[in-house]
Amino acid sequence: MSRIAVLGDLNVDVFVDEARELRPGAEVRGSVQVAAGGSAGTFARVAAGLGARVVFLGAVGRDIAGDLLERSLVDAGVEACLRRGATPTGIVVAIRRGDERSMICSRGANDDLEAGWIDSYWPGYLDHLHVSGYALLAEGPRAAARRAMARAETSGASVSLDPPPANLIEAFGVERFRAELQGVRWLFPNEEEGRLLTGVPAEADIVRRLAEQYEAGALTLGTRGAIAWQAEKVDRCRAERTLDVNPTGAGDAYAAGLVVALLDGKRLDAANRAASAAASRYLSLRGA
Repeated sequence: MSRIAVLGDLNVDVFVDEARELRPGAEVRGSVQVAAGGSAGTFARVAAGLGARVVFLGAVGRDIAGDLLERSLVDAGVEACLRRGATPTGIVVAIRRGDERSMICSRGANDDLEAGWIDSYWPGYLDHLHVSGYALLAEGPRAAARRAMARAETSGASVSLDPPPANLIEAFGVERFRAELQGVRWLFPNEEEGRLLTGVPAEADIVRRLAEQYEAGALTLGTRGAIAWQAEKVDRCRAERTLDVNPTGAGDAYAAGLVVALLDGKRLDAANRAASAAASRYLSLRGA
C-alpha cells in the first residue's frame, strides 16, 4: 500500500448550470450543487478510495465549511492535517454554460499555508508527494510547497504536480512558473496548460516535450481522454464515457488514479485505463 502526502487547496465547490435567460434582477429555477472539492482535496479523497494511505496538508477556516471539508477527508479515509485560522474557508463557484465552464474562486484560508507549519506535520515514511499547482501562485503556500518538495526529494519520494489553469499561469509568468517546477518529476497538465508550458500546439509534440523533462505524467484531454507517458512509453486512452455533468475535478481524479496505479507497479497502459475509470467514477457520483 503506497503512502502519499497531498499538499494544496481544499474548497467548498458550488456547481451552477446557468440559465441562459437569466436577466439582471430576475430569478429563475436552475441546478445548483454543493460538494467537497479543491484540486488537492479531490486528489486525496480519490487516492484514498483507491487504497492508498493518504495524508493531506492544507488550510481551512474555523467555520462550518472547514468542519465539513475536514469531515469529507476523514470519511474518505484521509489523515487530515489542517491549519485552521480566522480566514474563511476557500470557496469555488463553477458555472457551466452549455459546453463552456467558468470559475469564480475565493482562495480564503488556502493562502494561509506556511512552510514552518509543514515541518510540524510532515509524515514520516513517504512514497510520493502530490502538490496542487495553485499552491505555487501565492507566497505562503508556495514556500510550503517548496519545503514539502525538498523534504520529499531528500527522502527519495517521487513528486507530482497538477498545474493551475493556463490563464493563472500566464498571470503568474510562464517562465517563473516553470522555474517553480524544479523537483517535480510527474506532471498532469490539460491540453491548454501543456501548450502554454511547452510552446508547441500539437498533442504529440506537447507530450514529447514534457516527457523530455518529467519522468511520468499525462496530458488530459477532457472528453477525448488522456495521453500518459512513463520514461519512453506513451499510451493514449479514450474517455470511458461522456456524462452531462460539470467536469470540475475530473482531471484531479484522473491524476490520483494514475499516481496510485503507477506506484502499485501497474504497466502504463493499465494505469492509464485505471485513471480514466477513476475520473469516470468521480463524475458519475456527482451525476447521481
